[in-house]
Amino acid sequence: MTATPASHRAGWVALTVYAAAMALVEAACVVTLKRLYFPEGWSPPFHPIPADALRLEQWREIATLVMIAAVSCLGRPPLRIALARGLWVFGLWDLLYYVFLRLWTGFPASLFDWDLVFLVPRPWIAPVWLACLVSIACVTFAACLLRPFHSRD
Repeated sequence: MTATPASHRAGWVALTVYAAAMALVEAACVVTLKRLYFPEGWSPPFHPIPADALRLEQWREIATLVMIAAVSCLGRPPLRIALARGLWVFGLWDLLYYVFLRLWTGFPASLFDWDLVFLVPRPWIAPVWLACLVSIACVTFAACLLRPFHSRD
């Protein structure tokens, strides 16, 4: 059975909704964690997160990546489609994460603010614009991977 263009679009809408919901959950977790680990406020230089808490947070990030991979592979799509789905969800998740943080906390005040952008395999500190650029690249590459498939629908 071949997917119709409407069912194809519905699948991508569902992935987009999933990415937005993941971003909301991630932002809610991070707001709480930043209040716990950085009660003095969130700005560089960042003091280290306690080792046991860092390990827990690293496992949370790994679980997030596993969830993205799992939802990307639902229905056993070809590798190209699974990769496009994963890049789409990852990119939107990260961009919307910063949107939710900004709405709830005012951070980042600018794309030039520094942030602890990832914890795996070790903490990465970078300006927010770099994380957003990587996310935009992921979404763009996902769209490029899909282009040949849209012409067949």
